[in-house]
Amino acid sequence: MNDIQQMLERQARWQKARRNLPWPEKIRMAERVRESILPLRATKPPGPRPAAPASVGTTARPREE
Repeated sequence: MNDIQQMLERQARWQKARRNLPWPEKIRMAERVRESILPLRATKPPGPRPAAPASVGTTARPREE
């Protein structure tokens, strides 16, 4: 079995286990994840930000800065 297949099976097991958790535990998990992500969001990436992708059905034009 390759690494990707193992990862997908682990993810499926985790999702099934989480589905059976009571709501208060799900909320506690979400709060812990949010707390761990806040410092990452506070850091600025180096350099200019990449341009957002053009919407479907529009013509992409270069950004003017």
